[in-house]
Amino acid sequence: MGFALSFLLSWYLTTSLGLTSPVSFQQVIERSTAVADKVIHYGDAESQFIELYLAESTVHNDAPLVVYIHGGCWQNTFGVDHARGFAEGLSAAGFAVALVEYRRLGDEGGGWPGSLDDILQALELLTNTQDTGFQPRNITLVGHSAGGHLALLASQPQQRLPIRGVIGLAAITDIEAYAAGASGCQQAGANFLATAPDQAQVMNPAKQSRHSFVFLLRGDQDTIVGIEQQQLDGAEVVDIPGAGHFDLIHPDTEAFEQVLETIRNLYPELTR
Repeated sequence: MGFALSFLLSWYLTTSLGLTSPVSFQQVIERSTAVADKVIHYGDAESQFIELYLAESTVHNDAPLVVYIHGGCWQNTFGVDHARGFAEGLSAAGFAVALVEYRRLGDEGGGWPGSLDDILQALELLTNTQDTGFQPRNITLVGHSAGGHLALLASQPQQRLPIRGVIGLAAITDIEAYAAGASGCQQAGANFLATAPDQAQVMNPAKQSRHSFVFLLRGDQDTIVGIEQQQLDGAEVVDIPGAGHFDLIHPDTEAFEQVLETIRNLYPELTR
């Protein structure tokens, strides 16, 4: 995107749509009003379900699938509901989207390994589905913040899942370093580690194998996840000027356009 076009897009989004940058969590919530086309349960727990949003364009059966793992500091205070605007934006661009809800801190079975086990179970169900509406073996795995931490772990080669690439949005890539901080989210990271203290390295993406195509996007105004979490060997890193922690998941921002372009670049066979 050229500078002039980028500037005009940014001006339009911030003036015509009334957005300010960085975007607030409240603005993300207010934008998340979409209704899923289908809800799929993959377990018996209340939080073990997937919201599926089908592509608004393209031949539905050929739509690539974006599996999204939401953030929220690993806590059950924050759920999949705040990701519905993100799903709506991607489905409007021709992608099928699966929002995965999973057990978190505060849920029975949440923490380690339950949270990751839920995501793996949901991915396994999606990749083996006989349902129509998307290509079940052509997945981009996207995770935001703490969801980025879990997405990176779910992408490990030994899981043998048909993942085309992994995109971390303000992803926590080194949970041990992050959990040493004093903020509320950092202390939630410490609580997550405390669910299995002897497994800290196993639950740290920075110390584990991962997918060969990893992209890390972060706004340079992010006050929740610092730039040090962008340091991950082999990852392609994109810093987004002026964007905060939540700009990446609000579909009416320039940062979201960069997220969308990153996903599209994983599918060169798609007609632009």
